[in-house]
Amino acid sequence: MPSGSIKRSRSFIRNTILTVNAIVFFVIIPLTLAVDQVNRSRNHLAPVTLVKNLKLPENTSAIRFFAAYGYDLGPVRRGIAGVPRLYLADLPPELAAMSSVRERKKLFISTLLPLILKVNETILADRQKLERIIRKIEVGTVPSTSELHWIQRKQRQYKMNTEDLYALRKRINVVPPSLALTQAAIESGWGTSRFAQQGNALYGQWTWGTDGLVPEQRDDGKNHKIKSFPNAIEAVFGYVHNLNTHRAYRKFRDERARQTQNGHLDIHKLVETLDKYSERGMEYVITLKDIMRVNRLRDFDRARLQATPS
Repeated sequence: MPSGSIKRSRSFIRNTILTVNAIVFFVIIPLTLAVDQVNRSRNHLAPVTLVKNLKLPENTSAIRFFAAYGYDLGPVRRGIAGVPRLYLADLPPELAAMSSVRERKKLFISTLLPLILKVNETILADRQKLERIIRKIEVGTVPSTSELHWIQRKQRQYKMNTEDLYALRKRINVVPPSLALTQAAIESGWGTSRFAQQGNALYGQWTWGTDGLVPEQRDDGKNHKIKSFPNAIEAVFGYVHNLNTHRAYRKFRDERARQTQNGHLDIHKLVETLDKYSERGMEYVITLKDIMRVNRLRDFDRARLQATPS
């Protein structure tokens, strides 16, 4: 589409949203204020916390649990089998005790892959809904009241200070499984770190609140903690949400948007935008590429959840 047409389309969308916002503010909101207040109070992670988080009984082997459902990474790597919808609430404690590095990595990937795919599935559904609304506006159709409320919730969720729906669409997007697996492997030591085992802290996110674990080697004068999560899928969602909203990862979102538009994933170009994820900068980027390559994690970018639970 020519740049002039894009600008006119965006202007039309912005003006339409402003008009409908005025209608909603003066006519509809007085009738739905209570419902809107409830929506505002809801945790933004609610869509993924509705999944059935599986708590394995004590002394139950996660390896045997996955095997009982026929969950094997081999066929998943080759693209001939789907991933069972098995969402463990916590990382298996046996990860830290396993002597075989190969088996530990296999169990770690088996545990995280369903969670990553579920988070992506949830975000993709939102993205598809937003695209339907954008198409309606582009042909001159005013969004429904429920659609407008939904847009407003997503603008808050994704920390938007603009009504540009194209900008919102850039944030509502998935993260390649290979990247999510690689970063979790680095930040959690393949699931063996104290932070991962005690607080489902898979991605080394910092916090200055109460929901975190104090690093043992924290520098003097610093008061940050490593953010903890009530379950593993919320840790994955928090990581993806961080990439989708934080200003430090704007280059990541821009590059991802270009690749999405072109219909071609270039994971190396995406990785190169993440030099600000770690204080190590480009050295961290090199480590990401190495771990992704050595462990053939790009195989999982074509992985899909099974249509129904096994």
